[in-house]
Amino acid sequence: MGAQPTKPEREEADELRKNVPQACSEAADAILDADVLLLATGAGWSAESGLAVYRDIANVKAYAERDLTYRELCVPSWLRDEPELFWGFWGLCFNDYRQTRPHDGYGIVKKWRDAMFSTSDVADVIGLRVAEQEKQSSLEDLKNEEEAWSNDHVTPPGAFFSYTSNVDAHFYDVLDAGEIRECHGNVELYQCGGRRVVVEDEEGEKVLYMSKKCSRSVWRAPSDLAPYAVSTETMLAEDGTRASSLAAKTDVDDKATIGHTGGETRDPSTTLQHMPPPLNDRSKTFDKNWPICPRCGGRARPAILMFEDNDWVDSALQDRRYREWTAAVRWLATETRSASNPLRVVILEVGAGGNVTTVRHESEHVFRNVDAVATTLIRVNPELPLPDNDVDKLAAGRGPAVSIMGA
Repeated sequence: MGAQPTKPEREEADELRKNVPQACSEAADAILDADVLLLATGAGWSAESGLAVYRDIANVKAYAERDLTYRELCVPSWLRDEPELFWGFWGLCFNDYRQTRPHDGYGIVKKWRDAMFSTSDVADVIGLRVAEQEKQSSLEDLKNEEEAWSNDHVTPPGAFFSYTSNVDAHFYDVLDAGEIRECHGNVELYQCGGRRVVVEDEEGEKVLYMSKKCSRSVWRAPSDLAPYAVSTETMLAEDGTRASSLAAKTDVDDKATIGHTGGETRDPSTTLQHMPPPLNDRSKTFDKNWPICPRCGGRARPAILMFEDNDWVDSALQDRRYREWTAAVRWLATETRSASNPLRVVILEVGAGGNVTTVRHESEHVFRNVDAVATTLIRVNPELPLPDNDVDKLAAGRGPAVSIMGA
């Protein structure tokens, strides 16, 4: 995924912290002057809502007693080996995300989008270009047998897009589905996890394995889905009846963990209000605590990219929409601008750390080597605010990088 993030040396870090007001001023000027805004977010963005980040999410007693880290928990093989543990983890993640209100930053970004990147001439041209390209047949249209929703309910994006590695689906409370790219999926979408099969080997020993997924299908969880029933003592979820209600939110004294988040309770009237209705009603597959696949009756799983995961089913519709949008931005710049009068693109990256660098890599490479695009990368991160690649290479023909290192 390219160069790895590096922490600034102590003196450089002190200077960055001292210069936060100046850096914020530079960032504000760049956004005000921009023709296009790409918001790129990682776990640090969701942490502002009170949700746990990579290093803290699994810091609970039950996992510690088993020496399990987040990296070890977040693998699909638990669905085969110990489904109680698998659904204990992902069930609580779902409960946490459904219960917690997105922070005010979501609304602020929406105001920027509405004021500067939805009704401009650039936004109109990009939107028309994306709509035209999506009418063209593509092999991508055959990639999945079933999508969570129809493209008919999705409005083409303008001069704004949100690219995120977060799987909480919180952007659907404020942004249109057609301007959201979730590069690791989200907890509201499900796919086939295969059938649990027990066979005997040549020596008569029983062997447990999981069959491959039956199809490349993605479906949406019901908006009124009852919470997962999970024991907070063992962090296990037995199959059977779902919980009748979510546990009351508690104050977080230190750092948020799974099942113990900060923030406020989510407003039911705006929860997922911009997520399109499901293409098919799959509510019956969620009757029990362990969802099942509607096609084969095997086990379902969240359509989320986990570690050691070769079976993840991405939303082909969402993936194509984002790629058509980035292509439209490049096309507009090439056709109507020049190196002396470039299209001004700002990439505002917030909270993307170094454990999984998908977002950081995208931020630094998405519009590289386009002469008619001048890109300003604004990286907001309390630990890793510097560019991962050579600053001169990033700036060549593009624009500056603004590092904001908060407390």
